[in-house]
Amino acid sequence: MEHFEVEVDQKNIIRLRLGDLTLGKLDELKEWTEKVSKTVLDLYNRTGEKVRTIIDITDLKKYDSKAFIILTSLLKTTEQYTLKTATFGGDEYILTAQDALLALSGRKNLKAFKTEEEAFDWLILE
Repeated sequence: MEHFEVEVDQKNIIRLRLGDLTLGKLDELKEWTEKVSKTVLDLYNRTGEKVRTIIDITDLKKYDSKAFIILTSLLKTTEQYTLKTATFGGDEYILTAQDALLALSGRKNLKAFKTEEEAFDWLILE
């Protein structure tokens, strides 16, 4: 399974997967964030509606501080096109990092959940 995945499902929900964000993966992460940005903008332009994103962070156990900068930039860049973003599967260490990421990016529409089902249910609530 890929560390970095980007898909759009039948309900026009962007589904992402993130693996470990160590120094050796930063080039892959940069490519992934560019693909995510393009996917968000394309879907927004195609539907005329802000997008919903769900992110599987089950395999994310480690990160480098440089990855933090890259992800903060992605959150800021896509904010105006995003209705809601939900993550699921993160452990306490990763959820603490996610809280810091939210504070740095200023995003208010991102929430963490234990399971994919909980994340999806919140994501599709109006």
